[in-house]
Amino acid sequence: MARVAGMLALLVLPVAASEPESRTVSYKTPDGVEIVADYYAPKSKRQGGAPVVILLHQYPSTRSSWRPLAPLFHEAGYAVLAPDLRGHGDSVKPEGMKLAQGKESRSPKHYREAYQDVFGAYEWLRTRKEVDLSRLAIVGASIGTSVAIDYAARDPSVDVVVCLSPGPEYFGVDSRRHIAKYGDRPILLISPDNERDRSEALGAIDKAATVKIIKDSDQHGTFMFGKVPGIEKTVFEFVHKHIGGPAENPVVASLKSDKYHQPMCRYATPDPGNRYAVRQENLRVFSSAGEAAARGYKPCRKCCK
Repeated sequence: MARVAGMLALLVLPVAASEPESRTVSYKTPDGVEIVADYYAPKSKRQGGAPVVILLHQYPSTRSSWRPLAPLFHEAGYAVLAPDLRGHGDSVKPEGMKLAQGKESRSPKHYREAYQDVFGAYEWLRTRKEVDLSRLAIVGASIGTSVAIDYAARDPSVDVVVCLSPGPEYFGVDSRRHIAKYGDRPILLISPDNERDRSEALGAIDKAATVKIIKDSDQHGTFMFGKVPGIEKTVFEFVHKHIGGPAENPVVASLKSDKYHQPMCRYATPDPGNRYAVRQENLRVFSSAGEAAARGYKPCRKCCK
């Protein structure tokens, strides 16, 4: 098989000796927001590149809330990107967009556009030679789960999503509609006992979702870290189980098309002179033709005979 699903699932949970070193990076979203993020480069260069996990924090938190979780992924060889969502932390420019005000007012328009923060993250990760974007996971907390599901519904290349304290409609972001478009890809919905109805409501829409209720707990989102025994391990292991192994025969496709291509196909190579070619910002990578087909794509008649 081109992708070995769950091949690493039985490995012993990694233990970081100390908090890994991150560096502060920045990138722009399609609508011009300047996002600031922490990037944990993979520990070592591996053949085929490292799997990627993007961490999306809750309200009114910042990227620093992921520090209890990031070391597990880093120790296992992942590339980890934890951005401040628009209006949060250091992601407040350009000033003319009044991002801080949008965050403080919990503006539905502000958060309905936050999926673009992840589009910008993908474009930044595309420039990193050490990563393998055919293995992409997103972990979110509270409003971060809404952004995660919204983005993943738009991007079939996302392999797995984990949600801490998801909600059907945080700040006007309709996660019920988005999870219905997500399909049967792996998704874990985790809620404390006092919020169980939220995960169960979303799980009723996506029958393939895994719902986990933390009994006798009222800890919301990333407040579970350090307070709910084993929660970090639960998140890590679900991602690790479903992220898959390095791709042997990857294919590419466009977010705006229903065809997948061999990487060197003339229709898959961004070319301003070829109006039929995939645009760079829409290009996505899949681990195999089988994976692309399972996510709704058909083979290109020219390169996938």
